[in-house]
Amino acid sequence: MLPGMLEALRARLDVLREGKVPTLGFWEKARFRGSERPSLQELDALDAELDRVGIHTAPDAELLRGLKLEKGRAAALARGLAERAERVLRAFDAQLRWLELERARNLPPTGDRAAIERAYVKLARVVRVADIFSRPLTSPPVPFQLLDPQRSETPAPQSARVATAQFFAARARRNAEDVVQKRRDLDVAQELLLRMGFDRDRSAVRQLRSEVAARREEARAAPQVRSVEELVRAVRRDARRQPGMAYQAFRGLYIRALEAENGQLAEAAGKLLSSLAPKQELLRHHIENEHEREAEAWLGDDRKPASGDPALESLTDLAFDLTGDARETFELAAGCARYFDVEDVLGEEVTELDLGVVRAAPIRVPYPTQTMTFETTGSLSELHNFVLDDPRMLLYDLASSRQRVRSYLQDAPPPRRQRKRRTAVRVYVCDASGSMQGARARFRDALILAELNNLRRKVQRGEPFDPLYFSFFNDTPTQLARVDTAAEASRQMEKLFEDSPAEGLTNITLALMAAFDSIHAAQGKDPYLARATVVLVTDGEDRVDMEVLRKTRAPVESLDIALSFISLGEENKDLRSLVDEQRQLGGRAFYSHLSDAEIASARTDFDSRYRTLWPESLPLTPSAWEGLKSPLEALERVARGRPAGKVPRTAASFDAFFPAVTPKPPADPGVRRSADRVEDILAAIAEAAPLTGSEERARESVTLAEHLLKVYEIPIQDYLGVLGLGTGVPGVQRALERVRLVAEPLG
Repeated sequence: MLPGMLEALRARLDVLREGKVPTLGFWEKARFRGSERPSLQELDALDAELDRVGIHTAPDAELLRGLKLEKGRAAALARGLAERAERVLRAFDAQLRWLELERARNLPPTGDRAAIERAYVKLARVVRVADIFSRPLTSPPVPFQLLDPQRSETPAPQSARVATAQFFAARARRNAEDVVQKRRDLDVAQELLLRMGFDRDRSAVRQLRSEVAARREEARAAPQVRSVEELVRAVRRDARRQPGMAYQAFRGLYIRALEAENGQLAEAAGKLLSSLAPKQELLRHHIENEHEREAEAWLGDDRKPASGDPALESLTDLAFDLTGDARETFELAAGCARYFDVEDVLGEEVTELDLGVVRAAPIRVPYPTQTMTFETTGSLSELHNFVLDDPRMLLYDLASSRQRVRSYLQDAPPPRRQRKRRTAVRVYVCDASGSMQGARARFRDALILAELNNLRRKVQRGEPFDPLYFSFFNDTPTQLARVDTAAEASRQMEKLFEDSPAEGLTNITLALMAAFDSIHAAQGKDPYLARATVVLVTDGEDRVDMEVLRKTRAPVESLDIALSFISLGEENKDLRSLVDEQRQLGGRAFYSHLSDAEIASARTDFDSRYRTLWPESLPLTPSAWEGLKSPLEALERVARGRPAGKVPRTAASFDAFFPAVTPKPPADPGVRRSADRVEDILAAIAEAAPLTGSEERARESVTLAEHLLKVYEIPIQDYLGVLGLGTGVPGVQRALERVRLVAEPLG
């Protein structure tokens, strides 16, 4: 019944798309004229639940139906799914009637038709899943099909930089096989997004940052392979010894294939997961407890006796007993860990060489070499190297230590390179004034909780970490706190959950001055502050004395201190100008402004991981590998049958798109109107090109130019015509020169 109703709605939507006027009776018009517009909130909520659970294919729904789950998100979704699907069908029908009434009354078209077409895609997935659940268990399984809603067409962003970040994110999304390239594309997109403000394309930037951060987290955990063939070889090599590795590798491939909407590859990977799955009862147990393991993955399973730390145990007990605002803060903190990427993106291992020694002195060796010299000695131990000019003088020369000997020399090995970890310390200066209450305070606390928990987890896993510094301020800043142990991080987290500071007035200048003074005072005692990033979190309700701030920062100019800002609620122009000033000087800083409406909706926006019904991990034995021969061969056949890649572009393509000698401009006066957009495109390419590999910059620049010209519908003739305007548009000329400077192929 439900599929038939869905087809009828599709036919009515086609009528609206073709511009035809639907036929409505008098009573229908009268009934809808006096009623309120129906809402599709339940459809959006149901679609979001399918995403969170991970039902993107028909086999996912079949698996959920067959397990008969009892608790957790999946069980809540399974109960009454058919009834909920019927309700959203009726709501969609009512919404469609509204549009038909507007068309019948010849009202001007609005954006509602595009919105209801996007809603239809969600409705189709809900109805198909509900239809699978309504089938008897004895019926044959539904053939493999992707149920994930297709991404709707979005208008071109106002900024070419946003379009560039979207290009790299979309290319990473379509890449299911080459994890190395996928991670590079996501890193470039993340870096571009961190450099952007929120002046234009706010919604697109926020959504993209959430998606890119979640994808980077998944790409970091996946095996770093360049193809499915490499993945299969790695699994064959290590699966018998580590069967869990094979499951996680195939699960990651399955998710990447779903994300890329590659049904053939997803079906092959799904069969491998089914072959590795344990008995149904054990699989059901793991799926039912998946939501609890998500919390443990963020907090760590500190309830185990091995920890032995009462601070850690009390923190875990507290986290599982949270209610109200504290629970929202906890969920938001897990999102902030992805959105602001609290992993050490600035931390890296660098190879340092002692340049004080230009060349090490040659060393003497006991065997012949290409380098020989003469020395003198008074010992008989060098008898085999004696040089006898006059045997009668041998005793005299030995007695006076003037006997000449041959000495063989060899160059010493080069000075050993030392790998040192460059620190990426963050110093958080957090606004605790009276205006920072409610959602603003919750967001601020979530940032600190994410940083503190990241430090805890690194200590537990035995990974290198940097200490965290933070302080709160109103009209009087507090002392800078240093957290460098898991126990102290747990204590500070529990303190934030129980008591969130908010009182007094805002004094941003005084808070930053106090942070600089603390860094300056600790310069000789705390080496971690040699490379600090000061992150100010404030609602922006105060002016900043720029001159006083510069003078205060002057004594620590020898330290590499970057200033970044997270502005909540109110926009602060002074902070934005300070970030722009740092960027012009080559510094790395970001400015993020979130309005109160954006903060209020942050929890759902941050939950952007591409989930699947298959659990994160399963306890597997080496015998599980025995049943993988047939599905593994099927995966290899799919990998061999993939289409060949595109032919790489050469240096000639680069010179054609970014000519050193600009072409003659056409006579068309409309070309000049495209100059601003072409300048924006060239500036975006110049910013993105250095983030790619040195050997790929020219090729990536040409690819970006082709993509951006297509996005903004600029013909290639008009683009070249703008370049030919020369000195008439100095901004375009400067941007073109910068692209050639950073991306021109060598040779």
